[in-house]
This record gives sequence, structure tokens and C-alpha cells, in this order.
Amino acid sequence: MLAAERNLSLSSIVAYRTDVSRILDGSKDVTELKKTDLEAHIRNLREAGAKSTTIRRRISALRQFFAFLLDEQVISENPMIGIKTRSNDKPLPKVLSVEEMRRLLLCMDNKKHLRFMAMLHILYGAGLRVSELASLQIDSIRRDADTKRTFLLVRGKGNKDRVIPLNELAVGVINKYLIVRQPRISKYLFPSRSKSGHITRQGFAKLLKKIASGAGIGGEHISPHVVRHAFATHLLANGADLISIQKLLGHKDISTTQIYTHVSNEKIRTLVESNSNLQKLDIIKG
Repeated sequence: MLAAERNLSLSSIVAYRTDVSRILDGSKDVTELKKTDLEAHIRNLREAGAKSTTIRRRISALRQFFAFLLDEQVISENPMIGIKTRSNDKPLPKVLSVEEMRRLLLCMDNKKHLRFMAMLHILYGAGLRVSELASLQIDSIRRDADTKRTFLLVRGKGNKDRVIPLNELAVGVINKYLIVRQPRISKYLFPSRSKSGHITRQGFAKLLKKIASGAGIGGEHISPHVVRHAFATHLLANGADLISIQKLLGHKDISTTQIYTHVSNEKIRTLVESNSNLQKLDIIKG
């Protein structure tokens, strides 16, 4: 079902299988598991000091597994009903400030790092997952003939597409990158010699840490996902509503997006076109 209906990757399917197998190893038959068994399993995880991300992932995997069994009529009642993730199971995301993002962008030589700059501007300007960023294709960049606005057509989890507008600063950097992009027959915006044909998530993450170190931002505080968090929290601080941020991030559930509300209580004002003070930086000239 995960492969055929939800179109999840092999790594995601393996992760689900691993999580579900933890509750089944040496336990009762799956049809005999009760709510108390699952609550005890999750309680044991917390008492053993499991990371909040592990607990949340385990609950999610079990919830979907037993919902599947119910749909397939393997069980008559779903024992996960009523078992919820605690608020303290949801870690607050690490966030880069606008000033840190500014330092990160300004520390690079424009001509030498145009490819990386284009990736970083897309990551921060559109809030993509790093896998979505790495696999962007040339035709992912679209321009509306009527409005003259540039946007990305992004294929996210479950092969669901979403449209994300790009700010003028990001568009300028991307255009400069496209001019110097090595001509090669490749459908990918950021091609490489990897098996996938495009830059890998690991390759970009490694380069990001290296560049961040030069900007005085410690490696433990930076990752592609942290930049994605910065996109969301800076939007919220500048007035975007949660529903809009949810759509831009590609979150299925609004509860996932609500984690960003801890960052700012400022009055809702603007959306992507007015995102952050970086619009005022003069870093793409020359």
C-alpha cells in the first residue's frame, strides 16, 4: 500500500517497516494487540529516553499501520484510536535568524559560488525539502506571461505538485547561474555525475556546512532542513498565515506547521513576495 497507493520511496518504506516491527517483535499476534499494549510500548520509549523524533515517527507509523489493517478487515477495532503525540514529543526546530541568513549569503563570492547560491536562494526563498531541491528540473521554473512572475512547480511527497512563487532576488541569482551553467544534456537544474543525475542531498548538505562555517555559523546549527525552518519562521514573523505556510511547505496536516508559531507573535502582514529583509540586499550585482 505504501508503495502502490502512497508512492513512498524505498527508504521511507523500510523506515515504516522497522518502526512497526518494533512493536511486533516477540509480542502477541497483531490481531491481539490492545490499546494498553501500544500505550505501554510508547511509554517505555519515553522512559528509555528515546528522542522525540523517534517517538513521533513510531506513533505515526503505528497509527497508519493499524488504520491499514482496519481497512483490510484484518482487525475489527483500531487500538491506536485515542493515542496522541504529546506536545513535549514535538521538538522546536532550530532556526537561523535573518541576520544569520544574511551572513550566509554575503560570505560567498558571487561568481565562484553561483551554483550554490542558486540552490540556497531556492531553498530559503521557497522552503523546499532538500530532496525536492536536489531533483528540480529545468522546466520546474515557470514564468507567468500575464503577471511576469516566476514560480516553481515542485513535486513533493506522494507525487503531489505545488506551486511556489519566487522572490526577485532568487530569480536574479537563478538567471545568473543559468548563464554560466555548464552546457550538458540534462533535465536537472543542478546536474551531477551521481547515479541519480543530479546533486545529492548529502553533497549539498556538506557544502552548506562548509559555507556556513565561513560565515561563522557552526556546523551543528546548520542543515538544509534548518534553512527550510528559517523560511517558515521568517514568513510567520513577517505576517504570513499558517494555512499559506502549510501549502508552501507541502505539509499534509496543519498541526505539522503549527510548530512554527513559537517563533513569533507579531501581527500577520505579508506573504512570500515580502519575505525577509534579504530583499533589500544588493548581493547579485557585478
